[in-house]
Amino acid sequence: MRVSLVLAVMLWMQMGFTQTASINAYEHVIVPMQFDFQDESNQYQLNILARVLLQEEGFKVFMDKEERPLKLMGNSCEALFLEVEDTSGILRINVVFRLKDCYDNVLFESKEGSTKIKDYQQGYQAALKDAFNSLEDEDYRYDSSLDKTQGKSAQSSSNLSSPEEMYPEKKIYKFGGETYWLIKKEDNNYVILANEGKLNYAVLKIADRGTYIFNSKKINGAAFFNPEGDLNVEYMDQDIGETQTIIFKKIN
Repeated sequence: MRVSLVLAVMLWMQMGFTQTASINAYEHVIVPMQFDFQDESNQYQLNILARVLLQEEGFKVFMDKEERPLKLMGNSCEALFLEVEDTSGILRINVVFRLKDCYDNVLFESKEGSTKIKDYQQGYQAALKDAFNSLEDEDYRYDSSLDKTQGKSAQSSSNLSSPEEMYPEKKIYKFGGETYWLIKKEDNNYVILANEGKLNYAVLKIADRGTYIFNSKKINGAAFFNPEGDLNVEYMDQDIGETQTIIFKKIN
């Protein structure tokens, strides 16, 4: 049963993985059909509008519920993800949108779009269009020669705490002679950090029944914890056409 689940998850994996600090390295954006502040799918027709606005800027856009290429399935690191936050006050409708990578790093954050229009549908659409003016200023141009290089710091530049202080409940793992920190997030997903907690190495997203989607710079596959707490990662080696397994050994 475990093997079938792992293989099913691996079918969702993209063929390659990298990360960048420049939106110009990304061609695709995934837009959710429902943002966190919405009560229903495509409320105020805001999500479809977001898709149109991104397309006008030159991105290739998919909604999260529609069929898309295999490399863009799951938590693909080949695409950016759109997030829209409602920052409205009493007198105005305000929104901010962000483009994030698969590590949840913010690569672009808009200015606050704002309007005094009281009608919700017209108001939210006007505020989103206003926010998108700041993306126009970026003059986005997809450049396939740019490397989506991993290297975003795990710490915010405004956070002065050391990694040891930031992650007191970290779990220590060993793989390939290197030490990694496993950090459990509030949503029960995980982040794997390298370089003593200073570098994002991989992400683990819940898939099904104890199985996780594993995304790192070089490996995309499925993962699970064995009874000893070791992290087993299985992935398809495209060069030899066979499934490979690597194991992160739990130290504490």
